Amino acid sequence: MNNDISNVQVYKEEIADLVSAHDKGDYLRVLLLSPQLLILILNKIANEADELFSSMWEKNITDDDKEVYKIVGRLEREQNDKTYIANCLVNYYENHYWGKDKSKKEFVKYFTKLEDLISLRNEFAHEYYASKASNRRVKNCSKGALDLVFLFANHEYLNAA
Repeated sequence: MNNDISNVQVYKEEIADLVSAHDKGDYLRVLLLSPQLLILILNKIANEADELFSSMWEKNITDDDKEVYKIVGRLEREQNDKTYIANCLVNYYENHYWGKDKSKKEFVKYFTKLEDLISLRNEFAHEYYASKASNRRVKNCSKGALDLVFLFANHEYLNAA
């Protein structure tokens, strides 16, 4: 995965802030803020996809169809963050984003990072002082969160020239 901030076109400042926090060992900041940033990035991708879809198929779909797609899109965005992000990973899998041979392996890798991120974020949000999470797990989860952020921040719809 390309974790080079210079290739990112959206939310560059926010991503740089999370990378800096991780580099300084402020893993809690990364764990708490990265799910929100992921949602912002995914919403931006969805908006770009909606515009692309509309421009390509505008003449072929009715106003009723457009309204239905808008309602479904809004419903998808209102899901909890884990479900919403997981659905986007499934979309990457279905479209062979990682190549047909590696799709399942990469999907499982990123889904595992997502599960650990949300689990640890929830644990810290509710029981920070009682948490028994090891420093290694927290650091690895923070790195995984950044991997997820860069995965979606490098989406072709966001970085088109």
